[in-house]
Amino acid sequence: MRIAGSILIGVIAYLFGFFTSSMALTANAWAFSDGELNDTGLVAVLLLFLVWGLVFLRHRWPWVPFVAGALLTAGWGDALMLLIAVFHLVIRAPRRQAIIASAVSTGLMAFSTVRMCLAPPEHNPFSIFFLPDPAQVTGLEATIPPEDSHLAIRIITIAAGVIGLCTALGVGALLRRTRRMRAVESIAERQAQRNESLTAEIARQSERELLARELHDTLSHRLSVISLHTGALEVGAQTDPEVASTASALREEARASLEDLRHLVGGVRNGDLADPRPGHENSSPPSRATMAAIPELISSVASTGTVIRPLIVIQDVDSCPPALDRAAYRIVQEALTNAMKHAPNLPVTVDIAVSAARGIRISVSNPLPSAPGPVDVPPRPRYAPGPARGAGAGAPDHGPGPAGHRPGPQDAQLGSTGSGSGLVGIRERTEMFGGEASIGVFGNEFRVQVCFRSLSPRT
Repeated sequence: MRIAGSILIGVIAYLFGFFTSSMALTANAWAFSDGELNDTGLVAVLLLFLVWGLVFLRHRWPWVPFVAGALLTAGWGDALMLLIAVFHLVIRAPRRQAIIASAVSTGLMAFSTVRMCLAPPEHNPFSIFFLPDPAQVTGLEATIPPEDSHLAIRIITIAAGVIGLCTALGVGALLRRTRRMRAVESIAERQAQRNESLTAEIARQSERELLARELHDTLSHRLSVISLHTGALEVGAQTDPEVASTASALREEARASLEDLRHLVGGVRNGDLADPRPGHENSSPPSRATMAAIPELISSVASTGTVIRPLIVIQDVDSCPPALDRAAYRIVQEALTNAMKHAPNLPVTVDIAVSAARGIRISVSNPLPSAPGPVDVPPRPRYAPGPARGAGAGAPDHGPGPAGHRPGPQDAQLGSTGSGSGLVGIRERTEMFGGEASIGVFGNEFRVQVCFRSLSPRT
């Protein structure tokens, strides 16, 4: 619309300007011979077709029509192109150039107006309004207005020059000021948005620092106490290898948890805990939570007595972004935790395949616990696969243990800690990187399946 409007205005200015320049030809005696248009005047009229084509350059190169308009004003007596050019220069040109153009155009307009007022009235284009017979315009004799109209013709000439110059300079200055105010408002708006963003970032930073302090002061103390107690238990149980082995495993888990806690606190404090955007892969602190550490994770789970049936093929892990690498590790970790909490003493099948060609495929499944006969257990919902957020809220609660086994107090306490947020976290991590998650009951198994089609995260 803007381009079409500019072209339309250019066409109108071209036609109207050619008409006014043709009318201004009457101010030049050299264009007529015995009251008729001679060959020189005819060539001058033909040149007007080309000269007024420069009006279409008023936006990009306003100095070109300005020079042409200045020549027309000085030698021809027509200042319309000059006024159009100076109007656009006042709007778009730098301040110094706009002042120079305004001064030059004012001087040329004054010169042209004075020259036209001193010229014979029959050579003034405005004399057409005072002819007794308009048909004389096309006649062969020179058009001579009445003597009593000479003063009125000069007044109209001066008024037309002043009005045209003031309109071009005044409207141009007004539009220039309007554009400048819009630019200032745009800058002020961007600054206001930047200030709001900085204020929000400062508030988030304060919240992150508070959360990091609470995480460190609360969990670090408890994990340190657990590590000390398990170390003492390992030393004191030298006569019982099984207890010593369990205590050693607990101490290693407590130490690893302290290390992960330090990385977690650093990520929360810096605000770059898991940023999947390109260019931020190296901003997160180093961590053991990578796909290369999945075998170690499975070994630590197996040391608790859980039967793990792993099938792990990991290739091209170096080409995987750290954020996606860490997310895959957390998905496997949460799936194993879910199986240990809600299906204790049952084997867990872990199938992981990672490659640049196939992406990442994770499958963690365990048999459904069966009811021990006459125990009255309310029916458990079956969760079909799909992206529904609420589907995993109660899915991990598979009921009591297998036949012949009643969960002990430890199993009950561990199973009661589930709130379904772990499965929701798996879905959220999967969706964050453009993967697909299928969580629910498949036949006689509860299965967590996650697929990332590429090792490059979705941006």
